Amino acid sequence: MNSFPTVKLFCALSLLCVLALSASLAGAQDKEWRPVSPQELTAKTPVVEPDADAEATFWEIRIDDSSSDDVSLRHYVRVKIFTERGREKYSKFDIPFSKGMKIKDLAARVIKADGTSVEIKKEDIFEREIIKAGGIKIKAKSFAVPNIEPGVIVEYRYKETINDGGAKGMRLAFQRDIPIQNLSYYYKPYDSQNPKYQNYNFTDAKFVKDEKGYWLATRKNVPSFRDEPRMPPEDMVRPWMLLTGTRIGLTSISDFSISYTVKDPSSPLKYWGAVSSENVPLVKFMTKSSGDIKKAAAEITAGAATPDEKLRKIYEFCQTQIRNTTFDTSLTDDDRRKLPQVNSIGDVLKRKAGSSQYIDMLFGALASASEFETRIAFSGNRSEMFFQPEMTNENLIHPAAIALKVGEEYKYFNPGMSFLPYGMLVWYEEDTWAMLVGEKNFLWRQTPITQFGNSLSKRSGNFKLLDDGTLEGDVRIEYSGHPALTYRMENYDESANKREENLKDEIKGRISTAEVSEIKIENLTESAKPLIHQYKIRVPSYAQKTGKRLFIQPGFFEYGSDSLFSSAARKYDIFFRYPWSESDKIAIELPLGFDLDSADAPAPLTDPQKIASLNISMAIDKAKPTLRYDRQFHFGGGGNILFPATAYPAVKGLFDAFQKSETHTITLKQK
Repeated sequence: MNSFPTVKLFCALSLLCVLALSASLAGAQDKEWRPVSPQELTAKTPVVEPDADAEATFWEIRIDDSSSDDVSLRHYVRVKIFTERGREKYSKFDIPFSKGMKIKDLAARVIKADGTSVEIKKEDIFEREIIKAGGIKIKAKSFAVPNIEPGVIVEYRYKETINDGGAKGMRLAFQRDIPIQNLSYYYKPYDSQNPKYQNYNFTDAKFVKDEKGYWLATRKNVPSFRDEPRMPPEDMVRPWMLLTGTRIGLTSISDFSISYTVKDPSSPLKYWGAVSSENVPLVKFMTKSSGDIKKAAAEITAGAATPDEKLRKIYEFCQTQIRNTTFDTSLTDDDRRKLPQVNSIGDVLKRKAGSSQYIDMLFGALASASEFETRIAFSGNRSEMFFQPEMTNENLIHPAAIALKVGEEYKYFNPGMSFLPYGMLVWYEEDTWAMLVGEKNFLWRQTPITQFGNSLSKRSGNFKLLDDGTLEGDVRIEYSGHPALTYRMENYDESANKREENLKDEIKGRISTAEVSEIKIENLTESAKPLIHQYKIRVPSYAQKTGKRLFIQPGFFEYGSDSLFSSAARKYDIFFRYPWSESDKIAIELPLGFDLDSADAPAPLTDPQKIASLNISMAIDKAKPTLRYDRQFHFGGGGNILFPATAYPAVKGLFDAFQKSETHTITLKQK
């Protein structure tokens, strides 16, 4: 951290303003349609991908960051349609935008093979809400394309402005969902500086000096991006570029001096040191001692004999005795905005209420008062990127947990996540690098990963098979660890009716003829208990009847499941979110007059490293008679959840074998 007199800072800022005012204005931009070549009009097949339904001839974006007020981006895209599927897919275009962004001067037209064109009318351009991956709702400017058919060209252009923003920190996509012949970014940095940037997942593009203050980065013949099952997050596989630059951040201001940090992305040590310094005030705010906090810590931990017992008591207090306003479904967003300001952690304790962030900090304050070394852990997010400290981009980390030194190790706690059990982190904050910020320094540590036995789905079914092949009975499923947390996070704010509807849809997605009733969902908000689903089910024609035989799949919970990996080849690595396990116990009372004709159990399956295991056993209780089916499965032994693409044949072969065993069929014969 550095400091200098306030007067000198103001002089420096004034100089920057003069330089900004003297900077040249943006160059001429596209305001008219560009000519279309005869080759483009008559093209019958794509250039980049022979089987593509459509292809972008060019995709161009001009980024003008020369103004000190805002940054503007001019987009110009031309797409050729080749097939009926392409006609259907591109009959409507969406241009998404978020808060603080404006879309201006949007124009679009359709060019027929004979060269004639029809422009989209302004009144046919409208604004709507769309749902992106992950269920996130955003706004978009949209337009439908009239008279679209194979052979036509659709092109559009628009200006995007970001108020009070700059290009530093902007992400540039260098691969799209459509193949592109020419993908170009023109970039005019602020104050005529040379562009600074970081490439992710590609090396074949860099900025070179162009005209009128712009720099150009381009890629040619870029294939379309295609999802693969269980691939890493898109940011780990799609080519993208981060615009960077040295930044100055103010950390404190007094009457005589200003303290500041310099974040230089070319030096990871200096960069993260500056980021850490900016967050030290937050740590001090959390650990600032008060009589009320000390008194509460002593009362809460009274009778605890070990550090773990103390921390469990503090965790339980924060999660059960403090109203979590982030997850309180009775509050609206307006209600939350009107909540009183928190001036100290003591306010959270006094009010017995606080947001998720403040509950975490209350936990940290109570732990610090109990003489634990206390830090804030800023971790990566594995749902977006496999973060490494060499990645000098603070947007890749976030406040994830409170880190406490227990013995010689740091342990991580997040009671502000209402449904998170003691000792766990959210899956995407596990097995990643975290910056542990303390009052005096920072450390890098890797967070632990929850082992498969702690993310267990315990499933049981008691069924009766009728002589026409109908299966009916009761199901009970207990979820713990990450499966429980994921369900709670996705459903806690839904109505009871909606949760039941979602569960029915999930079951019917696997067994379309299922009739589900008497649904019960227990322990939805109690993180210390397993989440429980119970219901009755009836499935007509579950067993296939042929003459005097019934063919039945005893593994009810895998009934209707498909192979996880269907393609023969693979481009990207294979990634599973977390290790998990399943334990199935099923009893099927057989119909009168039927005996087992063939009931051999599949052989056990495992791998040499014991990353995965499947054991299925079957037995007959002749007294009823009843078939008893037991299945024990786990994946991710030793924390192994990421595999290189070269291992795809082995991983696919293992899961194909699992699927074959789990859908194993036995035969019943009528006496």
